Amino acid sequence: MRKLFLVVLAAFIGVSCANEQTVKRTTAQKKQDETSLMETSRKWSASFSTDSYFSFIGEEGIMMAPEQPLLQGHDKIRNVLAQFQALPGFNVRWEPHEVFVSESGDLGYTIDRMLVNFNDEKGNTVNQFQKVVSIWKKDKNGAWKMAVDIWNADPSLTSIDK
Repeated sequence: MRKLFLVVLAAFIGVSCANEQTVKRTTAQKKQDETSLMETSRKWSASFSTDSYFSFIGEEGIMMAPEQPLLQGHDKIRNVLAQFQALPGFNVRWEPHEVFVSESGDLGYTIDRMLVNFNDEKGNTVNQFQKVVSIWKKDKNGAWKMAVDIWNADPSLTSIDK
């Protein structure tokens, strides 16, 4: 009985030590993943060509744009994006302000501030500030891909930088 107790105790201590090492590694990896995800969101914001833009979106990615039905997949998103891009003076950029990555490191989200510009019927520039939540998943190659993106107007914002 004493041998069994010692074996169980040794196993428990071994598992505890292994878990402590995993938590330490996971904490460092989580910080690295958060930095990586923040940079991925910034790169996505700077992507100007349609192909580059879609390289950040998972194949089954979902967008929930204001006053639009739920859009899932590259084709549906591409159609609505083309409508937005057809607006005179259209431009969009955002800045991530918060990031979270799961302990497993394969799922995360960003909270962004976005500025959408376009020209009104008189040719004047319209600035719309938006708040955004993007959910990201890592693909099989370990790259972050947008899984769900939802945004709406935030009239209290006057900048995406602060």
